[in-house]
Amino acid sequence: MIPLAEARELAEREILARTGWSSLPHDAVLTHAYHSRRGRYVFQWKRKTDLYSSEVDRLLVWVRDDGSIEKVEISWFAPLKPTISENVERILRSRGYTVATAPAQAIKEAVRRRAYEVTGKDIEVLEWRRILRDAWVVEAPGNEFWVGKLSNDTYVLLNPDGEIVGWMILPARAVSVSGFYMGGHPGCAGWCYLARNFKSYFERWSGSSEAVVWGMCPKYDHNTGTEDCTDSGYCESYISPSDFENAIKDHKCKFYACVAHGGCSGNEQVYYCSARLGNEQGTYIDICDHEVIGGWCDIIVKDLMADRGRMRFTFLVHCGAMDYTGENTFEYAFRKGQSEKTTVIGLKYTTNESWSAFHQWYPAFLKDLDENRDKKIGDAYDDACDLYPDIMEHIDITGDRDQTLRDIIQGDFCEIMA
Repeated sequence: MIPLAEARELAEREILARTGWSSLPHDAVLTHAYHSRRGRYVFQWKRKTDLYSSEVDRLLVWVRDDGSIEKVEISWFAPLKPTISENVERILRSRGYTVATAPAQAIKEAVRRRAYEVTGKDIEVLEWRRILRDAWVVEAPGNEFWVGKLSNDTYVLLNPDGEIVGWMILPARAVSVSGFYMGGHPGCAGWCYLARNFKSYFERWSGSSEAVVWGMCPKYDHNTGTEDCTDSGYCESYISPSDFENAIKDHKCKFYACVAHGGCSGNEQVYYCSARLGNEQGTYIDICDHEVIGGWCDIIVKDLMADRGRMRFTFLVHCGAMDYTGENTFEYAFRKGQSEKTTVIGLKYTTNESWSAFHQWYPAFLKDLDENRDKKIGDAYDDACDLYPDIMEHIDITGDRDQTLRDIIQGDFCEIMA
């Protein structure tokens, strides 16, 4: 019977002979050697799964009792020898290395320095890797790149000279919430059908139904505050106030839609606006853009957005949503005062006629964006307004008119802004 140490040495030699590598990858961890019907020992080297890998790297060798190799499986997506540019080689020489003598960490640090020279961004260089392109947006040919990580956990691909040539499509999240109709009809169903329609597009854009937090908030029946309304035909789920707040706080949440009653009080100098999720019996949650005198608001958008970047695409489907714009308004809070990579669309000075027009406007707008993902949001907005002119004086758009749906889905390199 072959000893364990000798069997492992045979397995290592077999891997090196089949791959042409000079040594096993530095991060290949021997998980364990175990018995198998295929051989006395099975040796498995493995790299743990990480965020930017869609498959696990693995090396397996079956060694029989007599020292023969029964079977070998190699599934390893990272070559050992990276491609080094002249600029990176220059940095290595300045530190006393040649490409042949530089350890892996020195090469990574040289690429990191070169990437900073090129991009102005501090990028942690992780490894030279053969990537599976399905999970990335790549603007360069080939499939081998340096994988880098920005401070906000965004992964990027770098070419041998430290230029950003791709980035990971991070899973996006979204929230679509509906209030109750105050006044008796449609009662329990509320406006959930509107929130559900937004939700259906958000699911498509985020790539997953699990990524969308949606429903009627809070969980109250119009009359009793207790009845379960999930059989109403419109609303399949409820969300708690805490789930609603946490969804907005999540920096991966890029899409937001709120369908509710709302309104503004005051004048152009001193005013406040709020959206109400609930009914006239007092079972409601008030959402305000900023803290108002008296502190009666349950949810403050400005506070929810404090530790994350701006919302990329916001729909405010409630009265008073955009009667006012600028500081201390809903649209300003969701934009965090920024004008790039963030767009807000909302109702203003709502009438029965404009509310009816909106029901025609929003399906046309969402469908246009979905089918033309490289179309500027501002252009899609204008086209929908041209189709339904009754909405013109009762809807507004602020922020970035030039970003596209593809821009939002793919992400960007901006660090999270306070």
